[in-house]
Amino acid sequence: MKQICIVICLFLLTAFGANAQSKRSLEVISYSGTKSIFIGEGASVQVIKNGHKYNGYLKILSDQLIIINSDTILISQVQGIRARTSSSQLNGIALVVPGTIIGGLGVAGAVAGAIEGGYALVAAIFVVPVAAIGIVGTIKGIQLLSNGKKFPSSKWKYKIAIPSN
Repeated sequence: MKQICIVICLFLLTAFGANAQSKRSLEVISYSGTKSIFIGEGASVQVIKNGHKYNGYLKILSDQLIIINSDTILISQVQGIRARTSSSQLNGIALVVPGTIIGGLGVAGAVAGAIEGGYALVAAIFVVPVAAIGIVGTIKGIQLLSNGKKFPSSKWKYKIAIPSN
């Protein structure tokens, strides 16, 4: 039974690897050259061109053209891209979970201190910033989960990565 599981896992890894190598993608590279992110074909993106936002799914036409829904856009005309990448999803989850816990505990501490009065009221004043930090973290995490990360052309350059077969 253990050998069957190992064979199935290896088969799935091989299938995923072959699929990842055959997909065209948009490579977003930081100008400093330290970061490189791939946005795969079919990903949900928002592209900004001449101040107009195009929302839809990414399709790569050639090494210079992308299609968002039915709009054809030159890579050189793109002013910014917002995409949900795996790292933005992980960062969003990493902010939402502890942010919710910290914010909830901070609010509960502030309410409990306000109800008790006396010295507990002084403690409640110190707990309010903790609640604010938790709430801000939760909001930022939800934004990352729903909208993704921004890649403005002032900080990132765009290149089509087409695998050679």
